[in-house]
This record gives sequence, C-alpha cells and structure tokens, in this order.
Amino acid sequence: MSEKKDLYRLEEERTLEQVASYFENVADNLRNGHITFEDGTKIELPDNVTLDIDVDERNKEDVIATTAEFELKWTIKK
Repeated sequence: MSEKKDLYRLEEERTLEQVASYFENVADNLRNGHITFEDGTKIELPDNVTLDIDVDERNKEDVIATTAEFELKWTIKK
C-alpha cells in the first residue's frame, strides 16, 4: 500500500516581482541539486526529474479564471 506524506505547501498572493524572485531562488537551488523552502524544508533531488506544466482556463459567469501549475516529479528507488 502506498503512503502519501505532504512535505511542504504554500498558497499566498504575491506580486509578480516577488514570484519572479521566488522562482529565481528555486532555479539556483535546482542547480545545486536541491530545493530549500522559506521555512527551511530542504528536498534533495536526483540528476533528472520530469517537468510537468499544466495551464487551464475556466470561464465563470463574468470572469475567466486561469491557473498555471509547474510541477517536478521524480522517483527514487529504496
């Protein structure tokens, strides 16, 4: 049976400049083989990961809601 463990979650409003800075920090971390989040959580990464980008648009009554998700996936054998 598989077991899911949430390691980190963030959802908050930020300016585009703040988001760009956050992604720049993530990019620097990726180059060093890990991701370290603002609360200190550190995730080590393998040399290769799968990049999954998903952009959706939903028409609601008087607005268009768009989401862009950037996801990294990998597996490590035990």
